[in-house]
Amino acid sequence: MNKIVIIDDHQLFLYGLKLTLENEGNLVTTFDSPLKALTEIKDINPDLILIDLYMSEMSGIAMLEALMKAKMASPVVVLSASECYSDVYHALQNGAMGFIPKSYSPQELIYALDRVFAGDLFVPEDIMVEIESVAQLEEKSKQDYHLSDRQIQILRLLQDGKKNREIADALCISQDTVKFHQKGLYLALDVSGASSRLQAVEKAISIGLLKA
Repeated sequence: MNKIVIIDDHQLFLYGLKLTLENEGNLVTTFDSPLKALTEIKDINPDLILIDLYMSEMSGIAMLEALMKAKMASPVVVLSASECYSDVYHALQNGAMGFIPKSYSPQELIYALDRVFAGDLFVPEDIMVEIESVAQLEEKSKQDYHLSDRQIQILRLLQDGKKNREIADALCISQDTVKFHQKGLYLALDVSGASSRLQAVEKAISIGLLKA
């Protein structure tokens, strides 16, 4: 019997996934709040953690970072209804052991989790091909413009229309740190003025750092 934690703010999916995994003999704990999960997950000591990649309270990638800071050794798999290859790439870069589309059938899900329990990295083959392309393009752009991984994360949140306070909350950093990274980001992308945010996002899309 495996102890599995699911973190997802979509109640219907959370309930369905819990039933699926319990029917396989697993002990399942669910959280619809990533912040609450962070305060309780160490006491559970799960064998596997499943995280929705897109949550309103905290992004899946920020959750991955928070788990790493908390020195959680449990393997983490991200789930999403959206197959945004850039986001999947960043999740893997931040320690995720796999990506499972929410469109998967219960049988496909169980197979994917068995692979992770066996110590393998699981990503569907067609998505892995796309991720490798994203990785090559992003690494080239990052090198050309000397951008850090944190600046890339902030760019993605700017594209989502997040304010500095929301960016700080999502990345578990202070607003002053957000402003510091933004300053370097705007300088590297050569944008300025009142519309710096919009200019930065537009330029990032044009050079392949962001997907339109």
